[in-house]
Amino acid sequence: MLVGLMQPFREPTPFARNISIQAKSKGIDILYMHPSNINEDDHTTSGMILKGDHWEEIQTHIPNTIDVSAFCLKFRHTIEYLQKHAYLTEDGKNKISKESVQQIMEKDAYLQTYAIPTSRCKTFSVIRGFLFKYGEVVVKPIYSQLGQKIYKISQINKDEFMIGYQKSSQKMNLQETFAYFQNIISKDKFIVQKYIPSRTHLGDPFDCRVHLEKNKNGEWVIAKKYIRIGTGQQVASNVQQEGNMFDVGMFLKLKFENDAPAVDEHINTFALNAANYTENVRKRELVTLGLDIGIDENQNLFLFEANSAPDTSLLQEEVTKLRTDYYTYLLEQTAERAPKAFV
Repeated sequence: MLVGLMQPFREPTPFARNISIQAKSKGIDILYMHPSNINEDDHTTSGMILKGDHWEEIQTHIPNTIDVSAFCLKFRHTIEYLQKHAYLTEDGKNKISKESVQQIMEKDAYLQTYAIPTSRCKTFSVIRGFLFKYGEVVVKPIYSQLGQKIYKISQINKDEFMIGYQKSSQKMNLQETFAYFQNIISKDKFIVQKYIPSRTHLGDPFDCRVHLEKNKNGEWVIAKKYIRIGTGQQVASNVQQEGNMFDVGMFLKLKFENDAPAVDEHINTFALNAANYTENVRKRELVTLGLDIGIDENQNLFLFEANSAPDTSLLQEEVTKLRTDYYTYLLEQTAERAPKAFV
């Protein structure tokens, strides 16, 4: 049995090696692929298969099942070609942005309590309106990675504001704030959101990353969840910005004491419901999802972001086991999915 693993890197990654080893124990060969490997003229592809401890390059038919990284979606022509003949775990259709995820949640009776008031901000007047209504707001790009370009604005009085970015903060008057943010939002697509105070006892921002995968029955399970703390940061809790990670159980016990088990269970329930809802909105099955969840002092949960390509470097053992289990499920479903196979 052959499953393609399409990633945006020319050479196989450590994740590809680990998943190949795990898959072989289940009778599955992993063909490591890059979008440029596809040959549409004869419906074949080049790629690499792990043989022992080294990668061997081969030329073969295009697998009927391909696990596609969301970072490969920029190769639109190739993805459109492949989806006509193979089952892809990701095709980029109906993708949900940081802006639309909040708007979609607000329309659902269950999920609206987890939504954050959000608006596109093409001009500073939109930010000013949110500040007038909420007092503290966050401004961030619709498309960004690793918690970059995220700003917090607090209104001190009618003509004075506090601007927080990474580990620094500064006061500005209205004119300075207007010029500062008008310059920023004119260069990219930004949104403004009500600020959610998800903070540790020491005042550092934190969130709970919940990484979900599909299991051998094609059902969502939580592969791992962990707390990310942006030590010394003004807004973001991303570990790439000198943050720290903590065990969920230990952190919740320290912060919420006797209520920790209830908060933990709430996170689990919400994450699984959100994953199923995301599939319904996108009108397709997904293979992986990363949710960043904030928790305020009243134990309310808020969805900060939903990531279709969550980092696996911190939980490769959990992910490779579940992912290869899911491959067995996908292979069993191949006939029912009925894509036209290459001959």
